[in-house]
Amino acid sequence: MNFYIGLDIGGTNIKSGVVLENRNILNDNINMCSSLANEDKNTILNNIFNIIENEFNSYNYGNLLGIGIGFPGPFDYEHGICKIKNINKYESIYNVNIKDEILNFINNSNIKNRIDKNFNILFENDATLFALGELEINQILKNNKCLAICIGTGCGSTYLENGKVIKNGKDIGENGWIYNIAFKDSIIDDYISARGIINFYNNISNIKVDNVKDISLKYNIDKNSNITFDNFGEDFANALNIVLKDFDAKNIIIGGQISKSYNLFKNTFIKNLKYNTNIYLSQDTSKSTLIGSMALFK
Repeated sequence: MNFYIGLDIGGTNIKSGVVLENRNILNDNINMCSSLANEDKNTILNNIFNIIENEFNSYNYGNLLGIGIGFPGPFDYEHGICKIKNINKYESIYNVNIKDEILNFINNSNIKNRIDKNFNILFENDATLFALGELEINQILKNNKCLAICIGTGCGSTYLENGKVIKNGKDIGENGWIYNIAFKDSIIDDYISARGIINFYNNISNIKVDNVKDISLKYNIDKNSNITFDNFGEDFANALNIVLKDFDAKNIIIGGQISKSYNLFKNTFIKNLKYNTNIYLSQDTSKSTLIGSMALFK
């Protein structure tokens, strides 16, 4: 069976896997290693090359149809050029054509002997790959309008209609993003994110925590944890109320690290959500993102 290689390149880690034509990840195996995002150009690129080569060598059948890569923005996804600067990550590959670099690597490796004639390398935002993967896993989501939200370090988003990604239109945010929409005294990203939860908890408890998991573990013994997740559920609903006013999504997909705590904020979220939508919780955000890397080629 022919196959794809998927990479989800983040600021801290890179997740990767072999995705078969039948939408399955080889052996359900998702690998993870450091992104080395603060290193020099050659170190970052060689790290990516090594990951691709290792994934390729893990599967000895069929041809490589393509490599789908999720990369944080700003990024020229059409041409594969990194545009990240001034955030202390990936600055050494600013304006580097990652696609050309990978193609050059492949042409000088044994990978070239087993690639499909229509082989290509495609790039997209990781939140979009997540959304595409969820649609592949749950085909019913390809009907009507859908909004995929991936909450972790920030609030990633993708608008979809009848299975197609929408990035422009009068009823959606620029590039399909909701993170920078005005909300309360700032923007959505400052509240619907891990740091939004952490900041709120630290402010009301006078206890400094560094991650959401620590707050969730206190849920049954610390009233401040309860208050924090209740507040987050209300904020999340009100943020979506702004978005859904213009984009009448019938389905909302929620993924990312914060979705693992959904049951802790579910009640206030549902209570404050004004629109009648179906809520789908991702079973595995990383898996969906890698499967989405294959869906790019459809």
